[in-house]
Amino acid sequence: MRIVVLGASGTLGTLLVDMLRADGHEVLAASRSTGVDAFTGRGLQEAFAGADAVIDSLNQVSLSAAKSIGFFTTTAGNICAEARRAGVGRLVCVSIAGAADGEVNKAYGYYQGKAAQEHAYRSSGLPVTVIHSTQWFELVPMILQMTTLGPVALMPTMRMAPVAAQSVARLVAQEAVRPAEVQAEGPDAGREPPVRTVAIRGPETATGAEVARRMVEVLGSAGGKAPRRILEAPLFGRAMAGGGLIPEPAIVDGVTLDEWMERQRSAPYGSGDSEAAVTPALDPSAEGVHTDEVLDAYDYVIVGAGMAAAKAIEGIRAEDPIGSIGVFGTDTAAPVYRPDLSKTLWVDPEASLEGSLMISGAAGSDSAPDAGTQVHLGTTVASLAPDERSITLAGGRSVRYGKLLLATGAEPRTAGLEPGDRVIYYRTVADYRRLRALAVPGAHVVVVGGGYIGSEVAAVLTQNRVRVTLVATGEPLLAQMFPESLARTLTRRFRDRGVEIVVGRLAGGSEGAEGVTVRLEDGTEIAADAAVVGVGVQPRTELARAAGLAVDGGVLVDDRLRTGAHSIYAAGDVARYPDRLLGIRRVEHASAAETMGKVAGRNMAGADKPYRTTPFFWSDLFDYGYEAVGEVDTRHTTVEDWAAGADGDPDHSTGVVYYLNALGSVRGVLLWNVWDSVKQARELIARTADEPVADPGSLRGTIPLG
Repeated sequence: MRIVVLGASGTLGTLLVDMLRADGHEVLAASRSTGVDAFTGRGLQEAFAGADAVIDSLNQVSLSAAKSIGFFTTTAGNICAEARRAGVGRLVCVSIAGAADGEVNKAYGYYQGKAAQEHAYRSSGLPVTVIHSTQWFELVPMILQMTTLGPVALMPTMRMAPVAAQSVARLVAQEAVRPAEVQAEGPDAGREPPVRTVAIRGPETATGAEVARRMVEVLGSAGGKAPRRILEAPLFGRAMAGGGLIPEPAIVDGVTLDEWMERQRSAPYGSGDSEAAVTPALDPSAEGVHTDEVLDAYDYVIVGAGMAAAKAIEGIRAEDPIGSIGVFGTDTAAPVYRPDLSKTLWVDPEASLEGSLMISGAAGSDSAPDAGTQVHLGTTVASLAPDERSITLAGGRSVRYGKLLLATGAEPRTAGLEPGDRVIYYRTVADYRRLRALAVPGAHVVVVGGGYIGSEVAAVLTQNRVRVTLVATGEPLLAQMFPESLARTLTRRFRDRGVEIVVGRLAGGSEGAEGVTVRLEDGTEIAADAAVVGVGVQPRTELARAAGLAVDGGVLVDDRLRTGAHSIYAAGDVARYPDRLLGIRRVEHASAAETMGKVAGRNMAGADKPYRTTPFFWSDLFDYGYEAVGEVDTRHTTVEDWAAGADGDPDHSTGVVYYLNALGSVRGVLLWNVWDSVKQARELIARTADEPVADPGSLRGTIPLG
């Protein structure tokens, strides 16, 4: 038979495609990522041509009744209309036991949508089989993944008879190929009954919370979460809590919870039964995944595996709990919270690279990906074809997508000194590991670049008893960011802590087996054990440019982080976006990567959320700590507000600096050892954009110093 599976990239759809093909059927795996969109109708005519059966395993989970009803009635209507035109012999609709019961669904918009879907199929006049399935075992980890906060998780109160998704898939496959049963008498004599209903449930009954607790107890985690307490709340009413989800009569499947869990523990890596398909353990130094483990298509593809990518997964899951996600990153290291590489990991003896991971495969980790997410590290995307909605991997493998996010980040600028074992352009986990090995107490390291990253690295190395020579283009340090009085205070602190500051520009140098020599433009040569170069980064836009996307100092996006190409988004260091207060810009800091990634992920999955986060970054320099909000740039007018010392003079240990443009609008705020005030700073920037400050001095005291 020729069978079309709609929703082929989902949990059930993937199982169905594999089963039906193994049984010898011709299967069209249809999803948005393969060009078939049942909601718009796009691609249905071509997909249904010559089809003997169509299986609808589409899904969209939403608490909104209007959104759910709109989605399911529209898709069912389009499917039925095209099936009628194409002469499809059988439709199979996968639904949920109890969803059509008004008492069960009245408090849950998603179930109201499924009830509307069933009605659309039942009233179509076509030969339809409706499958009523109880909740799958696989649902429980998904709920925990979304509702766990720290040591506590919340499960909705529901009595259930959970069943294995694989068992449901087998039933659906059997119904799709079942021979027609014609009626012997009556008005429909000689024809197959238009609607057939088949229910399936698991052999055991329990509450959702009981199932979740058992999974965590036996497996150590579920959905990448290991909460110590699992609470329940009657979120969806008494009928669901009291057993309204358990059908009578029904086929009772034989797979128990313990048997299902045993399958999860014994499933080989890379199989469809494993809880997650990721690079083994996602250790920070893990090698990449072979391309034969890559799916042909994903609902969502993320190019780049850094901070923005990690947060984009969260954003997608906030809107779409089950869509398939494929992440492709050139780096062989798992995504880490990058600020830790130049801060926490050097000064906190309890910190570790594993603790900095943003995506982890470790059992029980809060950052483990779910069953629908595959992370492919050490895998390069060679090209992007927007019109075909596909990417090509190095080696020629093609992968289709429904929506795509460019999160390719940025790479260090090189400056006359070739990278090597002892010359480090500092940015990655590999760079951190190399510098750790070289920066032993008593070693001498030259840090080239007195900006944000250079000043941080110089400070943490000094705190680790490493002799540091800091090459900066001028004094005082960070004068482009800080007013002169503060910059001079900070420069004195660096010298007081033993940092040698040399003013100059890098011209070149050399690396030997035992050390490096750094040469400046004025001829000065500095010999050291290693050199760290931090002279800025440039966005990785080559892939976007080659695909014909608009690039101007970054990939251009709108306020929803959409590029000009259909279904392609960009976020993080590579994206140049319109800030509603500060204008078009590209931001290279961690906070922007995280917040942009999450908004882009949500919008890819159907939200329509503008990105409106005023950028901010932070740093620690010896015993000074600061947070910088907006444009912290001394080309603006600055207003300083410092604590008073014992002698009445400004005390640069604590203060706030305001940065104003010529119109009197605050464009940036520096919070120097002043904490928990980023929100106030953002509000001030927003307020003065519309109501400029007539007297800049009046800003003093606006944000309290403590």
